[in-house]
Amino acid sequence: MTLLASLRQWLDEQRLDAVLISSRQNKQPHLGISTGSGYVLISRDSAHIMVDSRYYADIESRIKGYQLHLLSDTQTLAFIANQVIVDENLQTLGIEGGQVSWDAACRWQSELQASLVSASLEPLRQIKTAQEIACIRQACRIADEGAEYIRRFIQPGMREDEIAAELEWYMRKLGAQKTAFDTIVASGWRGALPHGKASDKVVVAGELITLDFGAQYQGYCSDMTRTFLVSGTEMSPKNALFDVYQIVLQAQLAAVAAIRPGVRCQEVDAVARRIISDAGYGDYFGHNTGHAIGIDVHEEPRFSPTDETVLAPGMLLTVEPGIYLPGQGGVRIEDVVLVTPLGGEVLYSMPKTWRHTGEV
Repeated sequence: MTLLASLRQWLDEQRLDAVLISSRQNKQPHLGISTGSGYVLISRDSAHIMVDSRYYADIESRIKGYQLHLLSDTQTLAFIANQVIVDENLQTLGIEGGQVSWDAACRWQSELQASLVSASLEPLRQIKTAQEIACIRQACRIADEGAEYIRRFIQPGMREDEIAAELEWYMRKLGAQKTAFDTIVASGWRGALPHGKASDKVVVAGELITLDFGAQYQGYCSDMTRTFLVSGTEMSPKNALFDVYQIVLQAQLAAVAAIRPGVRCQEVDAVARRIISDAGYGDYFGHNTGHAIGIDVHEEPRFSPTDETVLAPGMLLTVEPGIYLPGQGGVRIEDVVLVTPLGGEVLYSMPKTWRHTGEV
């Protein structure tokens, strides 16, 4: 089913005559570029893109099946949208209530000649197209190669932010447009911070270091986490968190193995959470087991205790359990997994067994 056909089926299900799309992530599949500017208006009979002069020529060269409008001081969103509303006798117009500001919603309420209804387009992005999956695969390949490169690069005495900069440079060299989010590098005691963005802390031999990072490729994201033991001449071969690492790895592998069509997201979360809780660390695993990924690094559904979404082929989600011990450090291991008709396909090849930095 094409993008427009899928949207029109959704309009029928929502009992809407049309939808006005304004968020970056929901416009991108229509515009072909990522931008916060412009609008997309889809009805049962027509499809419209409205952008200003900065994007007009670029979008004109790539779109098919849409009427393209140039926004200006006189050709405003309200002017163009109302023309469509009147021409097609549209009564109900969906807007992205969760994305639109209060000011914009109030303005549209007074300017647009249709009844506005809050609606969410996020469910339409849950199952990816073949093209989207190919882009995410490439984003994952870049992160995968970056992970192996940075594992060999890390040495005691380096700063966390120095390591992050090297990794980001290398992913750009491999074809990433940019990072998918701010790179997390958390070594030693900072490993207990689930979102410990790279700091000026110096990495020490014998401690663990967690790296959580991703690449963006053609607008689509990857998300990967690995935890390594920092090598050094005077280090013990076994960090105190070795056993914690094995528990997290067991939980991560079990959750991945539980992924298949028909399983509820909360069931996958429960698999990982049960292993960590049974090992006595339930109080130290405070976040969800994973989340969907695509244009945004965090999408719906999520592997959470309350998410009842049923998995289906074409969904892509992360699996990232962790244990975080204040003052000591932490461990997290994360893959992106594609739901296939037969189960779950991990999109990374890097081993997840206990590994040192620096070694070939």
